[in-house]
Amino acid sequence: MARRWNILAWSILSAVFLGMSVYLILNPTRTGVVPNYRMGATNWWAEKGLYGLEAKDSQGTHGFLYFPQFAVFFSLFNSIRPELLGEIVWRFFGFGLFGFALRSLSTTRFPRPPLLFLVLLSVPASFASLNNGQTNLPLSACLVLTAIALCGQKWNLAAFWLGLALVLKPIALAPWLLAFAVFPAMRKPLLISMIPFVVMGLLHPDLHYAVERWSKCLHKIFIAYSPENLRVSDLFGALGKSGWVPPPVLEKATRALACLGALAWVWRIFRREGLAAGSWTLWVTSSLVLTVFNPRAETNSYVLISPLMAYSAVGYWRDSKEGRWMGWVLALACIGLMCDGMGLWIYKATDVWLKPLIVIVVSPLLFRTPEAWKSEAR
Repeated sequence: MARRWNILAWSILSAVFLGMSVYLILNPTRTGVVPNYRMGATNWWAEKGLYGLEAKDSQGTHGFLYFPQFAVFFSLFNSIRPELLGEIVWRFFGFGLFGFALRSLSTTRFPRPPLLFLVLLSVPASFASLNNGQTNLPLSACLVLTAIALCGQKWNLAAFWLGLALVLKPIALAPWLLAFAVFPAMRKPLLISMIPFVVMGLLHPDLHYAVERWSKCLHKIFIAYSPENLRVSDLFGALGKSGWVPPPVLEKATRALACLGALAWVWRIFRREGLAAGSWTLWVTSSLVLTVFNPRAETNSYVLISPLMAYSAVGYWRDSKEGRWMGWVLALACIGLMCDGMGLWIYKATDVWLKPLIVIVVSPLLFRTPEAWKSEAR
């Protein structure tokens, strides 16, 4: 019976990806954010500007917002012809890694959360990122796989996933620094993983050009992560939607305190309760920092937290009868994260404010470490 449920889960994942592929074939110009990735990969090898700063045009808060390493990494997909095939292969990489992460979650120690439940609860929040071809989808998978590797004391593997996350998006620096600061066994693997990361960022025939891109990159990121009048789907975007726009100083101070609080919380839990609780708390805090406290959060960003909410929901269903209602609350919250894919009217009515509100409301239910997670550490 378990095998049949797993087959159904993989069938759902395959159907979702197949549907998206057909949609791309029928709408080849609907490429989402991938043109930015193509621009970065093409301009890197052509020795042109990546960040718009060279042409006296900073592109404001938009454009190529990634480390130079991502331009090198995406060159693999950019070289595929025809371009439509490259679009599909890129999405296969992200969605395939996401499916692999869910499968890895489903094989944690008994009581095993069935893969089907994880798919049904996690995948709805992934539709927007899959449609746009965003890096949020593989980044979410990297967070899941990092947490599993940490829980299993697989330090080198955890460092690999954090390194890949850093290539995919600069905001992955948050979980990277958390892991480095809290887990002593992670420090050496993380430092070693920086060697290929640095080499990748200098992989260019003209070393001077590659080094110069780094200064442009840091400048661009500073501009992009200090946005004004940007449509952001985080705590402050939700407040702004309600009519109250907090002062920029208060906003920045709150984000900084959230990051410091995450560090203190993970450190305290790890010291008092051990590796299982510490790795779980790192996953929780990273997911919250990258969504409700992220100055670049979009509605598509909430795929970063949907696997965590899904796993927690199944944990409440499995661990105790008294806590099952909490699992249902989290399950409904997971479905709510699909609000931007429920039709134009619902999308406009819920844009920016609903997803951060959902996560803030249910976040206390994520703090408890599930029994299956503790068993995995043991």
